[in-house]
Amino acid sequence: MQKRVWMMVLCIWCVVLLMACGKKETEEDVQVVYRFGGAEVTYGEFYIYAKTVEEDYQKAYGNGIWSLELTTTDGKSTVRDVTRQDIVANMNRVKVLAAQAEDMNLSLGEAERAEAEDTATAFYNGLTEADLAETEITRELVTQVIEDNMLAKKVYDRILSEYDFEISEEEARMTTFFDMVFECYSVKKDGTVEEYTEEKKATQLQRANEALSSLAQDEDVSYESIVEKYHLEYADTYTMSRTELVESYGEDVAELILNLQDGEVSTVIQSQYGYHIFKMIQAKDDELTKKNKEEIIAAKQKEYFNGVYEEWLKHYDSHFNADTDVNQELINRFPFSENE
Repeated sequence: MQKRVWMMVLCIWCVVLLMACGKKETEEDVQVVYRFGGAEVTYGEFYIYAKTVEEDYQKAYGNGIWSLELTTTDGKSTVRDVTRQDIVANMNRVKVLAAQAEDMNLSLGEAERAEAEDTATAFYNGLTEADLAETEITRELVTQVIEDNMLAKKVYDRILSEYDFEISEEEARMTTFFDMVFECYSVKKDGTVEEYTEEKKATQLQRANEALSSLAQDEDVSYESIVEKYHLEYADTYTMSRTELVESYGEDVAELILNLQDGEVSTVIQSQYGYHIFKMIQAKDDELTKKNKEEIIAAKQKEYFNGVYEEWLKHYDSHFNADTDVNQELINRFPFSENE
């Protein structure tokens, strides 16, 4: 495996699962970033991941990525600052997962260890003299980092394999329809919503019935002409899942929409927004349904994994605080340079 492949695997593993890193025995000259689970985390470990992320991000997003400002819960931070904190979280998570491997009867085989050694050699040989002078990185440390990640991945896969994430086609179904809305409210300049009077609502219902009658009686009448004739501000095409339909229109209206066949037009239907005429364009978009199913499963997997991980973390190190326990001055030494 080449260095690039290792870097891609490691960075993807960090971003998707928020994981990373292994151990190294303490030496007199080791630079300690923080302690976690009773062990020291060295700057060399941090540097391995920082070096990997730096190259991968710059290839994907360009050299100017690091000074880009992001809005976080604590205000505004640069990508450089956020990445440093993410690496710490990633390192901790791999340590917690790798620690579970023995209890789950998981280990690396000879071929996997050989692969880890080859990958570590390629990565280590790619480091510059400046990289090695900056840290206490050894080939053995890089090998341990890779092996810990491989073990963590095995643990993660085992966790997910033990849970049924099956999603029905109906639950994942994506539906595309056209919605002509005869609204029963107005939005003022200050953003407040004002409901129509009963008289004005009745007028809107009458207009909706007239439009439906025109569509039913004259094949030449288009939906675009109806929208134009009645000045329908909120008429548009939408693609939604069942969950999104219920959230948008309520259970009863959602069921009416879902029961329409391709090309079928609804009667005039009332919702909290006013009166609607729906036309079904595609009752089930197979491609979008498949994508939505994958996204639902991924969300369920993430939720389930996070619950398991949080329980393990309590036993591994429940007192760690990234804000107070990490040597920020030390991790800030890695510049994430924006080389031209």
